[in-house]
Parts: sequence; C-alpha cells; structure tokens
Amino acid sequence: MSITHEPSGFTRLSTTSGVSMVVSTFGARLVELWVPDRDGNLGNVVVGLPTPQDYAQRAGLYLGCTVGRVAGRIAHSHFVGGGLSFDVEPNERGNHLHGGPERSFDRVEWELVTFDTGDVVSAEFHYLSPAGEEGYPGELTVTSRYELSAQGVLTSTLTAHTTAPTPVNLTTHAYWNLSGIPGQTIEDHELVVDHAGQLETDDVQLPTGQLLSPPQQLSLSEHSWDDTFILTNTNHLTTAAARLHHSGTGRTLTLFTSEPAMQVYSGAYLPHEEFDAVHILTSSGGLCLEPQRIIDNPLLPGFPSIVLQPEESYVHVTRHEFNAG
Repeated sequence: MSITHEPSGFTRLSTTSGVSMVVSTFGARLVELWVPDRDGNLGNVVVGLPTPQDYAQRAGLYLGCTVGRVAGRIAHSHFVGGGLSFDVEPNERGNHLHGGPERSFDRVEWELVTFDTGDVVSAEFHYLSPAGEEGYPGELTVTSRYELSAQGVLTSTLTAHTTAPTPVNLTTHAYWNLSGIPGQTIEDHELVVDHAGQLETDDVQLPTGQLLSPPQQLSLSEHSWDDTFILTNTNHLTTAAARLHHSGTGRTLTLFTSEPAMQVYSGAYLPHEEFDAVHILTSSGGLCLEPQRIIDNPLLPGFPSIVLQPEESYVHVTRHEFNAG
C-alpha cells in the first residue's frame, strides 16, 4: 500500500494488487481509477484532466466530482418542499443545477484525510458549507469518502449533518470508460439498469410527472442519455442496480447503492479537447451513473422529501465492483 502526493496537486492511493486511485481536493474528485482487464493489464477507467486548474476552468463538466448540496435541477431556482420555500442561485436556463454556479461542492476545496488499513486505502474529504451558501439554509457538514480495496471494489460514502432544515441530495459524477483508451467513446459498452421506470422530462429537462418504460438494457450507440431512472428497489446494496460491460477488455462495473434513483448521462455534451496522449475529452467519451434521490416536486408527490432535519443524518453509500473476464 502507498499514498503519494503528486507534483500535479493530486494524491495517489495504491493497493498491494496494483489497483489504485488518484483524487483531488478540488471538488472531492476522483481523477483516475486503475483496474485490470481480462489479461491482468491495468487501465484507467475514469475520464480526467491533468491538473486541478484544468478542472477549475471546466467546472461545468463536473468531471469526477462530488455534487451538492442538491444534485439535479431545482425548477426555476426555487425550492419548495419539506416545509421550506426559498430561492437558490440559477446557473442553467433559469434553473439551479448541481448546487449552483459559484460555491457548489464541485467548485470548492475540501480537506483530505487518507487511510491505509492493510488491503484497503481510503480518501476522506471534509467540507463545511456555511448557511446561505448558494441560497441554502443551514450550516451543512459534509464528508465524501472513497474507499478502494485490492480486489477492485470502490465504495463511495457520502454523509451530511445540518444545523437547520435544508435539502440534501449528494452524488458522485465520475465519467466511466471501461476501455481504458483515452478519447474512445462508450458506444461499444453495454449497460443494464434495474429500473421500474424513467422520469419523463420537458425541453429543459424538468420532470413532467409522467413515468416512461424503456427496456432495462439501454443502448449507448443509438441513444444519448441524460435521464433519471427509478430503481426497482429503494435499497440496492445487496442486488445490482446497474451493470456496465466492455467486451473488448472484459471489464464489468457492477453498481450497488442505497439510493432509490439514478441519473444516467452518456456524456453527449463533453467537448473534444486533447491535453496530451492520456487526457482526451470527446463527446460520449464517458458514462455517468449518478445514484441519488428525487427532488421535491409537486408533479412527483409519491417520493419522500429530500429535506434533512438537524436531528437526522444523511447517508448515501454506493459500491462499484470491478471484474474482468
């Protein structure tokens, strides 16, 4: 096991098997994840950039970051639910996306603590969001922890506590590409989601209140996805919520989560940009699987409020198991 602070400003955490991850304090971000293919060759399966400055200059892409306070869109930048009614800062066509334009969790520095416990390495990020940040009430204490085992299991644990009622809906936003080839699209990947339906959205991607019924195997070559799926179970920690497979390398990502829904985004809005031979962005160059909750909406009355109370703890666990065969 080793933990190395690199000249780029990133931190590398390596296990005894060679499986490793690179993280950044800017946005509590997963920068790289190295896992083997069917022949045992390690490859990076996360789309990333060379430096923290590159991430800051392209914050709207949300590459590898922790998202909050609220992942997803708050319609008209006005939150209503759980007894609350207040405005938040707009940053997308009058709506509020992924926590806001200036001090969302992907655009701030977090405190990093690392752990090495034998065959597991962990990066634990801490952030204190003051009351009023981006318009949200309550002081929110947040932890984003990435735990990586030598067997290739990456567990993300997101926790939060508040001093006053406030909406909380955290997620992580890694762009997965199991080929390990920079600049290659994910159109040759196979994706299956164990869902009970997809939220229909309008032309600005806000829910209409209707539920669609697409197949559980979602085509990544014929369709561009940026959609919310209601998972079959409210807790998918013992059964797979999604499976992503790349036949060329044999790599499979199986995702388990405590969350009741998942956003699937196939990266259509990624620009084409080449930084060097190993850092290349391209449209559909990565797939985001973002477990989360459904934001309070009068058109969706059947879902519980995301408002967190001071006496409660917010806990979100997502486990990513990597195999190759």
